[in-house]
Amino acid sequence: MQRVGPFVLVSRLERLGLGILTRSCPPELVDRVVAEVGCGEKRRRLLSARFTVYFVLALCLFPRVDYLEVLRLLKAGEPGLRSWSGVNKSSLTRARQRLGWTVMRDLFRAIARPQGHGPEVHYGLSVLAVDGMLLAVPDSASNREAFGKSGSQRSPMGYPMARMVAVAECSSHAVLDAVIGGWKDSERIVSDELERHVGAGTLLLADRGFWGLARWHRLRERGAHLLWRTERRMARRVEDVLADGSYLARIQANKHSKAAGTVKAPPALVRVIEYRIDGQAEVIRLITSLMDHEKYPAAELAELYARRWEIELVFDEIKTHQRDRPVLRSQTPDGVRQEIFAHLIVHHATRDLLVEASRIAQCPAERTSFTQALHVVRRSVIAPTGFSPLSTQT
Repeated sequence: MQRVGPFVLVSRLERLGLGILTRSCPPELVDRVVAEVGCGEKRRRLLSARFTVYFVLALCLFPRVDYLEVLRLLKAGEPGLRSWSGVNKSSLTRARQRLGWTVMRDLFRAIARPQGHGPEVHYGLSVLAVDGMLLAVPDSASNREAFGKSGSQRSPMGYPMARMVAVAECSSHAVLDAVIGGWKDSERIVSDELERHVGAGTLLLADRGFWGLARWHRLRERGAHLLWRTERRMARRVEDVLADGSYLARIQANKHSKAAGTVKAPPALVRVIEYRIDGQAEVIRLITSLMDHEKYPAAELAELYARRWEIELVFDEIKTHQRDRPVLRSQTPDGVRQEIFAHLIVHHATRDLLVEASRIAQCPAERTSFTQALHVVRRSVIAPTGFSPLSTQT
């Protein structure tokens, strides 16, 4: 199926209406999340919590534009907003600090949902992927302490790096949840909070860095199926060789991985699939909970595992096209977390728009242009009445 042409796509997206961010994050939802977090105002403010939420989202939409210019763009989107006399970068910074970062996290979790039209045609399972990426943040003392940077303690290198680990739906590129840690935080540790999104009816794809025997058992107990890449030294206890070349093996806990006296995870029986990519010498080893080699042939599972790269495309959409700058804005750790979750909200709103456009165009959402959709979202903000719901409060 061919990709939808950019002019046709834009035409279809433009018909969906203005104020796309307020379409995905309506003011009543913002107000509810603000109240639940406990960030509501005790007195009427020009820079209310509701407005600050939309301002932070606009900062992510226009990453190369300074605070006051973003404010001007929002004013263009809603001419009826009150006068901004006396508002400067410092007051906008203080408004962000009052808002905190948990509002943006909880708002993202309130809107994040699978966007595919039912499960993909992969054995009736919805295919998810988990992975992490690093984001450079400003080199302030607090960011260095909170996130760390590469190199040694005596000779640190580059910018501090925040690590974001996310779980995403492969069919639509919708991020379902994310957690944020530091550069030194293991992806396996950071990803523990994401397990609530993986359950019955899902197939989770993951790379080598996420392996953990206890995690494997937890996800299987939730009813999820797993297809993970592992190191070659694992799953060496072969118990049965199957007709398609895959084999059954038993994985046991590493006796050196835990302190003496702690409870180790029980062994797990897995199915192992090994293959090479054409032209490469490396053997790729996958383990899966899909044990029936007739129902789930090894060649099909190897091809399916390539879908894990969809989450790399998600990260590219956020880091390259949406962020459009090498380093985030925020000078404080709370500001960094707030900014990252705001980027995830913008990405989800853009992807939500693409799903709607793909429904109109009758083509898969991943075959439409994320960049074109992002341009539409930006135009919707600065168009007249783009942020009209704000006028009810400001």
